[in-house]
Amino acid sequence: MLLYGIASALLLALAFPKVNLTLLAWVAPIGWLMLIRADALPKRAYWLIYVSGCLFWLTVLYGIGKAHWATRAFGWPVLSGYLAVYIPLFVAFSRLIVHRLNVPIPIVAPLVWTALEYVRAYFATGFSMAQLGHTQVDVLPLIQISAVTGAYGVSFLVMLVASLLLMVVPEWEAAPSDRKTQPWNMRAAWIIAAIVVLGGTYGIGQLWLTQDEKLDAARIAQQNEAGKGPVRIGLVQGSIDTVFGDPTQSTRTFEQYSELSDLLVAEYPNLDLIVWPETTMGPHMVFEVANNFAPPASWGPSGDRAKQSILETARGFHYFLHGLAVNRWKSPLLLGTSVIRYGNQKVDHYNAAIHVGHEGTIVTRYEKTHPVMFGEYVPFGDWFPFVYDWLPIGGGLTPGKGPIVVEVDEVNLVPCICFENTVPQLVASQVRTLDAAGKRTDVLVTLTNDGWFWGTSILDLHLTCARFRAVENRRPMLVAANTGVSASIDAQGKVRQFAPIRKTSYLVAEAYASDRPLSPYTRYGDWFAASCLLLTTPLFLVSSFLQWRSKRKMRTADKGTTIQGDASQ
Repeated sequence: MLLYGIASALLLALAFPKVNLTLLAWVAPIGWLMLIRADALPKRAYWLIYVSGCLFWLTVLYGIGKAHWATRAFGWPVLSGYLAVYIPLFVAFSRLIVHRLNVPIPIVAPLVWTALEYVRAYFATGFSMAQLGHTQVDVLPLIQISAVTGAYGVSFLVMLVASLLLMVVPEWEAAPSDRKTQPWNMRAAWIIAAIVVLGGTYGIGQLWLTQDEKLDAARIAQQNEAGKGPVRIGLVQGSIDTVFGDPTQSTRTFEQYSELSDLLVAEYPNLDLIVWPETTMGPHMVFEVANNFAPPASWGPSGDRAKQSILETARGFHYFLHGLAVNRWKSPLLLGTSVIRYGNQKVDHYNAAIHVGHEGTIVTRYEKTHPVMFGEYVPFGDWFPFVYDWLPIGGGLTPGKGPIVVEVDEVNLVPCICFENTVPQLVASQVRTLDAAGKRTDVLVTLTNDGWFWGTSILDLHLTCARFRAVENRRPMLVAANTGVSASIDAQGKVRQFAPIRKTSYLVAEAYASDRPLSPYTRYGDWFAASCLLLTTPLFLVSSFLQWRSKRKMRTADKGTTIQGDASQ
């Protein structure tokens, strides 16, 4: 049992970065599927299946432990251990439905797997990185269905094909005397079914891809002829690995990005926007003082002096931004920084992106709305503030209010920060919310500091998520990432430009206004995955009831046999 689980775990891990053996994903689940097919499975087998899940997630997410002792000692193993739970759940739920209701595995397994991926995306703020469908990110025709189903549709497809292939695999999990052999014509039928499903999806995706590319080319040509050329956006990528406790890192980060921006504007003058990644402003941050600001009582007699110092620092920062945008680089800026807001007896901390206009003033800002659990906030952390002493970021972050539009000439950019672009429902909701308010989204932009992960596969997984968000929402995505991967991604998920991992670099991307309608996924969200959950739930409940009734009858029969035996004595 353990060997089948480990085989699936290792093969699936090899389908993800950095190895990227994409084809393995189509056969990797077969080990787990064989355990579903087995006539009997001892309870201890589920612990072994859980071990295989731990092996998979510890391998795929090893980069999480690079930045800080707390993430290495707790974050990486705890997150991996939690995510591993979904593997034995997948086997257990599928077995119950298959064996109690006699529903074929090719129907049950894709439904249950997709339903559990959906639960994983929402439970405890969600974790949608490294979905099964993400293994196919480089097969562009296949992933175009994401514009309708989200990445869940690709996961469903991969598990469906693996389940069809299972039907031609001998029953090695059974004892030799119990193995059933299918006739060759049945095996051929299953193979043909897999080819039809895969080939049909690929063909439809290729047609959609070709049509979309032609429409984009025509749209761009029309805008160029009308004199509405593209806006040019510079994406700056430094290479500063995160080292907590290094007092020079903040200053070194700002200096490196400033020098790279000098080189950028020397080579590409008069850019329409320069984008820096998340928190790369270093020691320079926004201080916002509310009209009703009153120093917290804990500040004591020095509170009034601190208030005056904060006001002076806030004014100085605005002069500083004016010097960067107007005098030094002569371009509007979109900068990743921190915002500290001083209110009445309260101080809020935000992870933010500020848009500095031509005049050198802050036009608007986006505050991260989805902080990372245990990375940027702790549930009930306000009640137990001492737990923040164990985390690399210290005090918790305050969530922002919602999406914004950064207007660059006639092109509307919608920013998100860090791992927000790994949350499919969040990005789709932002585009949908802005559309309902009459604000068009032309380009998605991610500002992220991936220096936490020291060039590991987490950076590749993060880029994969960005590519899926582009396809799902049918909008180009620009990524400005510290240590990489900075990239320009088109609306079909193709990477047009990218900067190498852990190399200082910069890119200049062109962006156009767009009249694209909302994609079905943007408009209707996770309807496909939710449907899988809605179908799985009654199947699970009915099969659970049948199993409970069967066990109850067996217990009753055993009691009856015992009573008769006692009476005969």
